[in-house]
Amino acid sequence: MLIQSFSMNAFDTNTYIVGVPGGDVLLIDPSSTDMSPVYAYIAQNQLNVTAIINTHCHIDHVLGNDDARETYGVALYTHENELPVLKAAPERGKAFFGVTVTCREPDRYIKNDEEIKVGPYRFTALLVPGHSPGSLCFYEPREGVLISGDTLFAGSIGRTDLPYSNPADLQRALREVLWPLPDETTVYPGHGVDTTIGEERQVNPFFQFGRV
Repeated sequence: MLIQSFSMNAFDTNTYIVGVPGGDVLLIDPSSTDMSPVYAYIAQNQLNVTAIINTHCHIDHVLGNDDARETYGVALYTHENELPVLKAAPERGKAFFGVTVTCREPDRYIKNDEEIKVGPYRFTALLVPGHSPGSLCFYEPREGVLISGDTLFAGSIGRTDLPYSNPADLQRALREVLWPLPDETTVYPGHGVDTTIGEERQVNPFFQFGRV
């Protein structure tokens, strides 16, 4: 499986290209008003973008949404609970980045436990509210891959002091949805470096439910 990350914008948000080397891929969290490094990689490697997906719709994850949609002519997917967050994104773009961005509504909403297919891979959408009301992780069990957005990081978890955040929901999602995943699952977060579920069981102070 191809998993290529790009650290973008002032918040070092990870944009991911995920899928088949030299074939169909998903573009996850277009995170910059200048997506040219991502587009160049896609062109150089002869990749075919089949969908654009937001793990959630905080401004640092959606800056390139509309440009990417126009560039590739494909649909944007996210969870329906993210719509109020997406609608607030243009105002936050001005406040945090000093840019004017448009954020059109998604073409389709992803449901919890829905399968997102790309080539031979089958990602299950896991609803993990808390950092944002419709936050999603995407889990490919055969490859042992989790795209975690801002729900789980190496050594930390997503903030819950933001509008629409809920700390109780995040703790429940971590405990009931992510904790049961196999230790060897590689976690690709929305910020920072990749890690594994097993590593986070050992070192992440926010991810210690089995020890309580």
